[in-house]
Amino acid sequence: MEAAAAAQVVGAGASAASLLGQAKAEKQNSEINSYIGRTRALQTDTTARQSLSSELGSMRTAMAANGDQPGVGTFEMMQELRTTRDRERRIQFGNEMQSSWDSARKGRNAMQAGRLGFITKMAKGGQSMFDLYQMMGS
Repeated sequence: MEAAAAAQVVGAGASAASLLGQAKAEKQNSEINSYIGRTRALQTDTTARQSLSSELGSMRTAMAANGDQPGVGTFEMMQELRTTRDRERRIQFGNEMQSSWDSARKGRNAMQAGRLGFITKMAKGGQSMFDLYQMMGS
């Protein structure tokens, strides 16, 4: 009976360690995905800003080629483009960051579930008080 109890404890410990290891691996993968998401968000922001500068430059070149003089209408048109592109950039950046935050949260949740699973497995692996009393009595 004592050998069986020892085997049960060892089995529970190995199972609990396995759960914790899986949780750590999932957390690490989630942290990597979160970092990639933040990097992607910054790249999206930078690319959007560069594209806006390029578009405004093309507009200025086209207006100059047509002989248009800078005035209220041309500035208003450029400001409207700036406003629209800035809003689009902020939305894209926010979406990318939300994905990054979701990955980070997934990792934290996996780690918490792993810790809980570890504790649960270890608790289930132990002997009941009745079994321990019986072993001591014999």
